[in-house]
Amino acid sequence: MKRKLLLLAFCGMMCTAMADWTYGTASFKGSQPSSCLSHGGVLIWYNGSLTQKGLEGGVEIWEGTGDICVVYPKDYNGPKLKFISTGGSVQTETLK
Repeated sequence: MKRKLLLLAFCGMMCTAMADWTYGTASFKGSQPSSCLSHGGVLIWYNGSLTQKGLEGGVEIWEGTGDICVVYPKDYNGPKLKFISTGGSVQTETLK
């Protein structure tokens, strides 16, 4: 009985840890990253570090060490942004 309870508790924790999340009409796979910043109306959630590395051909280059989730506002007309993660995934959505 104890084994079944432990197994159910472990599976419940795994499901919670891997839960998908949303922001408005944007949806992302996995858990929501712990840090967030706004850059010109673009919302960026990230784990680990995130730094703006510079410009390449008019495109802002951002690099992080963990998962990065980006939400562009509807009808975004700001600078182009490129996100690179060395230790996680990058997911990008635009609000409808």
